[in-house]
Amino acid sequence: MENQLAKIFTSIDEHKEDMVQDLRTFADLEGHFEEKDNVLKARTWLQQQLEKEGFACRFREVADDRCGIMIAELGMDRPGKPIIFSGHCDTVHYTGSFGGENPTVIKDGKIFGPGVLDMKGGLIIALYVAKALNFIQYKEHPIKLIVVGEEESDHVGNDGDKILTAESKGALCCFNMETGQMNNSLCTQKKSQFTYYLSVDGVGGHAGNDFLKGRNAINEAVYKIQKIIELTDLSVGTTVTTAVIKGGGHTSGIADHCEVVFDVRVTNENEAKRIMDSMYEITDETFIEGTKSKLTYYRAKLLPLQETKEAIRLLDFVNTVAKDNGFDEFGKVHLGGASDAGNMAAAGIPVLDNCGIIGQYAHNKKEYGIIDSLYSRAKIFAGTVLKIKEL
Repeated sequence: MENQLAKIFTSIDEHKEDMVQDLRTFADLEGHFEEKDNVLKARTWLQQQLEKEGFACRFREVADDRCGIMIAELGMDRPGKPIIFSGHCDTVHYTGSFGGENPTVIKDGKIFGPGVLDMKGGLIIALYVAKALNFIQYKEHPIKLIVVGEEESDHVGNDGDKILTAESKGALCCFNMETGQMNNSLCTQKKSQFTYYLSVDGVGGHAGNDFLKGRNAINEAVYKIQKIIELTDLSVGTTVTTAVIKGGGHTSGIADHCEVVFDVRVTNENEAKRIMDSMYEITDETFIEGTKSKLTYYRAKLLPLQETKEAIRLLDFVNTVAKDNGFDEFGKVHLGGASDAGNMAAAGIPVLDNCGIIGQYAHNKKEYGIIDSLYSRAKIFAGTVLKIKEL
């Protein structure tokens, strides 16, 4: 087996330039999640690369205006349970946001461009894990890549989340190839996200002449905000953030309308219910007579990733492979962001998240990935697959 591992490492070393060029090509195929045709072009490019390696690709559609989910499978007749690598090929950047065609740039050991970090770099790692395993004619476990085309939309309005859970059932484990952390940590717990919209109507008027007649919508909102932010409970990882406030029209007026947006992050369904019940109770409570309030919300369809003993065991095993082969061990981190990792963990399998290229500034035009981490992580995860029967 050590000889096979050496061959894997050699294969990856011999294809370093190919990895970088493939990431550059993939990232230059820009596509915001609302740009279905553009995302489809990126997904089709990846499909072609996978089919060259013997993968059979099928598709699960989620909505008429969104690029659906690609499931690429290799060796499904192998004796072991499937090992999943997952990710998304859409970005938050509209085409052209980085300026002109082919915006990806390589400089000082880094690759800059739309989606290089979030998260096309991770999918390139998964592709080259498969290539390296094919090189040694690996036959133990089926390899399954799940590639989403609208993750950045949070699956709102479709059943992409349910499809991911269904496709993950029966797998041995999953590596979600999201943005790699600068501190070399893998994520074992993530939160679920809600956006709440509070709307308050009052009675407007002149700040001087109508002070007693007016019913200030901003003041009513402030009373509610003070109670709402107290719902934060850091001991269980729940955060409530006042994200946006809009109200008033001019400096001498009493505001007749105010809108407030809250970002809520929770780690479990009990907290989600507590927050929701409390939000509606506070909304229904009137502090300034004559005002009326309304609350609406939407939930990102990205389930919270719960840390499990099986996930910790998987992390420990990955670290053993890394350490035994001269790589730094991964740390463990809990993150406040949301991803599809929780949707796959809902199938009852261990999931490690943030396994992709290391870098910074996801969702930002300064986004970049560190090129050397493409190679090291491809080696570690290919080695993990090779030895995973020892888990």
